[in-house]
Amino acid sequence: MAFDGQQTRRARVAVAVAALAIAAAVGAAAVSGALSGSGAPSDGDAGSAQAASSGGAGAAQGATSDEHDMSHVDLTYRTTLDQLEGQYEADPSNPSALLNLANGYFDWGVAAMGVAADDEDAGHVADLFNHAIERYDEYLEVNPGSKSVEVDRAISIFYAGDADRAIATLEEFTAADDSFGPAWANLGMFYESAGRAQDARAAYERAVACDPDDAYGVRTYAQQRLDALQGTDS
Repeated sequence: MAFDGQQTRRARVAVAVAALAIAAAVGAAAVSGALSGSGAPSDGDAGSAQAASSGGAGAAQGATSDEHDMSHVDLTYRTTLDQLEGQYEADPSNPSALLNLANGYFDWGVAAMGVAADDEDAGHVADLFNHAIERYDEYLEVNPGSKSVEVDRAISIFYAGDADRAIATLEEFTAADDSFGPAWANLGMFYESAGRAQDARAAYERAVACDPDDAYGVRTYAQQRLDALQGTDS
């Protein structure tokens, strides 16, 4: 499926969200020895996820103010998701309404991840991403072949807590289509978070090769990770 402008912007979430996972993994390592969305999520609107990602340290540190705690995030996104649920129920045959709903849960999950402070919050984050997965599955049943949706679904699986399944999902995707840079960038991020540095480097190299013009922001992100991994062993 060809990507229009909205799909291109949405695909950039793959890169923006990846930075959050790396930051969280680094934070966990330091402890164990191992952008804030304000607009309504919409089809192709990556603003909420990108804003949450720019505050990646928040995932490790938890909420620090009433304005950026879980209750505030939930209140903001619950209102939006109620609207998106209503739009989908009014026209369940409209694929855009279903995709908006899936993306809404994705963005809510990213925003919630940025303020999660304890195990209860982490469970809530996983629930939100599982809702996103369910909606992405519904969308892909009737609209197969959307590369950006496949990648967002894999990211959702990863943040729902099943890293092995997320890796397997993108390994299968890239085996069938090795030309989509965001898929390789996220697979590299998944590998890196799992401590598989050599596999991560190979995936990042493929990401750079697949996005030579940096159309998705993949080349810049993947090269940064390659530089960071230079000299590491897997």
